[in-house]
Amino acid sequence: MVSVRKTLPELTDGSVDLAGWTTLLVAEHPHLQKDEILQTCLWLKDIASASLLQGLELAEMVAELRLDQASVLAAICYSAWRKSLVSEAELKHRVGSEVAELTVNVGAMATSSLLQISEPKMLEKERRSQVENARKMLISLVNDVRVAVIKLAERVLVLRHAKTYDTARRTRIAEEAAAIFAPLADRLGMWQLKWELEDLSLRYLREDIYLGIAKQLSNKRQERETQIQALAAQFSDLLVGHGIETEVRGRAKNIFSIWRKMQKKSISIEQVYDVRAIRIIVDSLAECYAVLGIIHTHWQHIPSEFDDYIAAPKENGYQSIHTAIAADDGLVLEVQIRTRQMHEDAELGVCAHWAYKIGDKKSASEDESFSAKMDWLRQVLEWHEDLGDTEDLVSLLRQRISEERIFVSTPKGHVLDLSAGSTVLDFAYRVHTDLGHSCIGGVVNGVEVPLYTQLRTGQQVKVLRGDAGDPIVGPFREWLEPSLGFIHSHRAKAKIITQYRAAEANLDPEKGLQHIQRLVTSTGLQALSKSQIEVLCTHSKYADVQTMLGAVSSGEQSYIALVAGFLESPNAVSEAKIFTNENSALECLFPQRMGVNVIAVNRHGLLNDITQLVAAMDLQILAASGEVMDSVTDAQISLELELQSWGQYFQLVGRIDYLNGVQSVVRKSLVTRGA
Repeated sequence: MVSVRKTLPELTDGSVDLAGWTTLLVAEHPHLQKDEILQTCLWLKDIASASLLQGLELAEMVAELRLDQASVLAAICYSAWRKSLVSEAELKHRVGSEVAELTVNVGAMATSSLLQISEPKMLEKERRSQVENARKMLISLVNDVRVAVIKLAERVLVLRHAKTYDTARRTRIAEEAAAIFAPLADRLGMWQLKWELEDLSLRYLREDIYLGIAKQLSNKRQERETQIQALAAQFSDLLVGHGIETEVRGRAKNIFSIWRKMQKKSISIEQVYDVRAIRIIVDSLAECYAVLGIIHTHWQHIPSEFDDYIAAPKENGYQSIHTAIAADDGLVLEVQIRTRQMHEDAELGVCAHWAYKIGDKKSASEDESFSAKMDWLRQVLEWHEDLGDTEDLVSLLRQRISEERIFVSTPKGHVLDLSAGSTVLDFAYRVHTDLGHSCIGGVVNGVEVPLYTQLRTGQQVKVLRGDAGDPIVGPFREWLEPSLGFIHSHRAKAKIITQYRAAEANLDPEKGLQHIQRLVTSTGLQALSKSQIEVLCTHSKYADVQTMLGAVSSGEQSYIALVAGFLESPNAVSEAKIFTNENSALECLFPQRMGVNVIAVNRHGLLNDITQLVAAMDLQILAASGEVMDSVTDAQISLELELQSWGQYFQLVGRIDYLNGVQSVVRKSLVTRGA
């Protein structure tokens, strides 16, 4: 928790002693300049005294986070500017352009709620305002991370005082903090703010859970603190005896983290190992591992609770060794081991880099770790610009904040990080846009695989490209179909959409019609007539056929979801007179046994590739056969499977169609046997 002064120095008349407060602030944070801060406080006292106390409170938090003079001044001025007690022009005149710009940019992050608004009657203008607000937040972060730090600190203070607000306002603030600001603080590595944002949000949103855990912790707090003090002394003596000078501290786990672990592992609070924890801070990396060895030698460790975030840092840059041991009292104790620099980075996150800048050690803009933390924000902005209105910006931000990562390598040994669930095609786009466009598959750990194959940490991946005479073979409309799973990452999706929509022919509604008809005929049905297409449109969300077909061709509308929903609707099927044979009553019933015929170039491993694909979709093959056709160069593979929906059938067909050498995939018969 970032603390603030509980009492402010006062004059004899009971007012705040601003000179005394400024002296204390600068004494605690020597990089600040007293005179400018005091003059700003005196100016605001005369014109905006009602907001000054809030400004002082925010300024103390910002100073404790090691931000610079301009940030502290912006914190002092923010409340007065937010309440329109001072103008931007006045700020520029009194405290300078840098402070004024910081203040205004923090305010720009609060023009409307950042949460997804689900009210269907909401005006389009309000929706655009929300998206623009999220965009402003990201731009401010990229341009000057101090804006985010001040905003996060301000949200903590708002939550601290929210207990006096009405229920609706308090709930909205807590939901926004939990959904956006706490994960953002986590991603920026600002643990002090993250923990308090999480705990206060939980307190207002699930008071029963918060108070229940707090009560259990409180009942044993004194006992736990006594134990921790004794253990800290024991660890310190042990390590000094081995020639290692350390700083050993007790560490309190925040309530939200305890609750999340209880939920995730379905355990009681007594089984949460790191409720009791100590942190060991040493001078060097070598000493971290030396300490680990000493601890594991003296106490039995719990293998399942060991994490080496030094060897494999978290994506936000966090580094530390976490281990859990059975202490002498028989209870489990978590131990964290890190260097002083790692500890500084963990506590302050991006703020630590501003501290370096203040100390002239190195510019934050020149620090590779700092730059890496900002890269993902720039990517979010770039992707949203490419995706247009097909993706909600706040949802995009949430995913980028919280997603897990995997690490795979190129044939030359270069390690790349991707979001968990990424495919060979995602990997290709991660390496280079043109490589993604020309990707036809991959080789994973020496085995050739389709381009929709999901990757796992530790794999080596080689991208297979199209023929040399035609190196750019994509992107294709099928790559944008969610159920086919060709891509997972927003990076790849943005690149595909940009390139695909750049070709005007791809946006022709006739293209959308072709995709729909190809899907329909793969079922063994005749292509839909004009009247049947109109019925399809009537049962969709679109006002007219051309709009519907245009949405399909551009990739805004999934043609698989559209056609599957149509065929699975008895009313739509009946109105369109789709099925006319004696089995028509069974066509919409699932599960259903279906036959699938595949015509492909006759090659070694064709049947194996198809059966592996079916197994990966968790489908069971009821029967399978294969034969070489009269042409000798072609083969026919016939499968019988039990499928759960038309959507699943279309997913199967779409994936088989992308296997090497496949020429056509069609259903063998409408209904072979009902289930």
